[in-house]
Amino acid sequence: MTSKPGWRRVYDTVERTVAPPAEVFVRSGEFAKLAAAVVGVRRTVGRGVNGATAMAWHLVNLPARSDVQRLRVQIGALDRDVRRLSSQLEQSRTSRGRSDER
Repeated sequence: MTSKPGWRRVYDTVERTVAPPAEVFVRSGEFAKLAAAVVGVRRTVGRGVNGATAMAWHLVNLPARSDVQRLRVQIGALDRDVRRLSSQLEQSRTSRGRSDER
């Protein structure tokens, strides 16, 4: 059997030393509070950045991300409506064809 490479032995040693305290910290209430705070700050900053970039895009008469998202939702709704209407039309044609055969 070959021995582990040097980098792997170093990694295993560091992992055995660091992992237990890190595991305790990750499962603690302090970590949960910190993670929630980071998510809140990220969301707040993201909204500010998105608002500023949307304003900049609109100043040069280009659509912002929110505009594109709104259009995608509308296109999805139109696609569903077209599929539904196509299905109804096909059912109508099928039932009309049956009544013509009688």
